Amino acid sequence: MSKELTFLVVLDGSKETFNALRYAAKRTARIDGRVALLYTFETLEFSHWKAVEDIAEIELRDEAESKIKEYENYVLSFSHKRPKKFIMKGDRVECIIEFLNANKFISNFVLALSSNKSSDPLINAFTIKQSDKIKVPITIIPPTLSEEEIDNLS
Repeated sequence: MSKELTFLVVLDGSKETFNALRYAAKRTARIDGRVALLYTFETLEFSHWKAVEDIAEIELRDEAESKIKEYENYVLSFSHKRPKKFIMKGDRVECIIEFLNANKFISNFVLALSSNKSSDPLINAFTIKQSDKIKVPITIIPPTLSEEEIDNLS
């Protein structure tokens, strides 16, 4: 029995996220795989006001749940399998590294390149600075591809 291939997409709120999601959803539908969605949010530090910090974290987690649902529905428009959903708190790059190291079922990490190259912190992190910390292939979707071209690649 072969392992189900799972493609990870990190939800960062950029319009490029939808290109990565489209590719991952179409590709996994074709190979009977699955998409994994990872949403991260920053830790809030209120030091002396722990109760305020706790309330803010609950609100951020609720917002994450709501946003991840929107992305889940987008994936389901291309694939018949519900994506696996994960939410982590902390620095986005560190969360991704921790997630990939802890979840060996991920077979591919899908990122989409922005047309504004200076605003691609994940691409910069995982192709240069942190490339030695992950052990899965990375697929990078160029910003110049149309939806049809993305579909053809999937």
